[in-house]
Amino acid sequence: MDNAPLQSLLDEAEAAEQADDPRVAGTVARLVDHPDTAGASGTDALRAANLLARWGGYEDLQLVARLASRAHDDGVPGAGPVAAEAIDKLSLLTGRPQPYGTVMVEHQGDIVMPPVDRRTTDADRAAFGVPPLAELRQRTMERGRELAADRAAQPGFLPPGQAFTRVWTDPEPAALRERMATDGRAWADGDILTFVTESSVPVALTPVFQMPSWPAGDGLQVLSVRVARLDEAVITYTFTPLDGSVTTNLSRGSHDGRFRGPEAPPELASNDPVKGTLFDHALESTALGGPRRVTVYKPPGHTRGEDIPVVYATDGNMFSPYARRLDAAIEAGTCPRVVVVAAHSAPADHVRGNQRALEYLAGYDDRRFDAHQRFFVGELAAWAEEELGVTTERAKRAVFGCSDGGGHALSTGRLHRQRFGHVFAYSTGTPPEPTLPWSAEDAPFVHLCAGTLEGPFHQATAAWAGYLHMMKAPYHFTERVSGHDLIQWCEELPQALARAWS
Repeated sequence: MDNAPLQSLLDEAEAAEQADDPRVAGTVARLVDHPDTAGASGTDALRAANLLARWGGYEDLQLVARLASRAHDDGVPGAGPVAAEAIDKLSLLTGRPQPYGTVMVEHQGDIVMPPVDRRTTDADRAAFGVPPLAELRQRTMERGRELAADRAAQPGFLPPGQAFTRVWTDPEPAALRERMATDGRAWADGDILTFVTESSVPVALTPVFQMPSWPAGDGLQVLSVRVARLDEAVITYTFTPLDGSVTTNLSRGSHDGRFRGPEAPPELASNDPVKGTLFDHALESTALGGPRRVTVYKPPGHTRGEDIPVVYATDGNMFSPYARRLDAAIEAGTCPRVVVVAAHSAPADHVRGNQRALEYLAGYDDRRFDAHQRFFVGELAAWAEEELGVTTERAKRAVFGCSDGGGHALSTGRLHRQRFGHVFAYSTGTPPEPTLPWSAEDAPFVHLCAGTLEGPFHQATAAWAGYLHMMKAPYHFTERVSGHDLIQWCEELPQALARAWS
């Protein structure tokens, strides 16, 4: 037990801190264990709280909050904000929004404010001596601008491990409008990509750049990012307004524009309408307990029993953009003739959670996953063989999916390798599990694709490439400079089909 008086220990720790003495950490550790620390009040409580907040660990946050709150109740100036920050950190660590909004964090090189509990009012903040939420948000943006301006002044600088980061060049509104008149709402200067739009509220550039724009004056919102290999990039963008908690609308659909670098893969032709046949069908499913919609693509002149490959896909509700590019590539002779049978994903359910993920990904809900496997591998294939006359030859059968659908494709290819000769898995968020080995013997050929700008999806897909290489299993990995973006998958599929069956 430490017999030194609490005030002496506080004096010792503060002196060591002021002298930049590395022994301060040990002194603060003694402070945590001191018998009088937990019961401190007044100024001593605030001094202890400040030292623990700066030098303690996450496990000390509850003590920091108690000491600072007690000092605040005792009327010690400056104690309220210390208590509020500790309470905010505790909330975020336990998965809850912060009540007061005092915490700023770094995300992809940007300074952002994590979610704030909307039930906390500015009057509640004022009671703890915390500024209004609008002022806290302004401070967050100003701190972010400082760091972004520093990055802009360092040509080529990217934080370690990041493929993009925000920069800020303090643009003049008149210069922005002049540039918009010639280049539209997105342009590149070297490795810096700038987006500009007229908006009274911040926007995010969905689906790739999930960070709020900043006002530049004259009603303009701006986001500038430095992007590695920008010349190769293909980036779809939509200016999505942000609400107060910086929540974005990630729905796919129409977009505001697309940036394509001068060294990017050429844009694929798109047939609208398609020359082949595209139709929907409601397939009754015993496994799923009801009908499930299916979208089917057949190339021009397809006849029943034609000896061409068949691709079984997920997310059929989003298949139309694929069909248009696939149809054009078949017409041009750059892609083999194929039939695609694409089952729709489960509809969104805000009460029961992400039903699509539960069906597609193993390990979350075994009952739902197994039922969908019976539908997808059994009922769907049986219907396609009976009604469309598609092939049953393993070498000409494939499974395809993107994102969670990519995880589904990999699981299906592993579990049913005797049925599928190829797996097309794009931007999976599920890394390989060594506990479920992928034997090279009779393994399907795995075609992987991911974008450098899609964070964990790129990491997981690259991990699959490394894993398959280690297992000596056949695979191909295409890395594109793109985000979690439908365009990269639409443009990769015809090329992958050509690799598989040309």
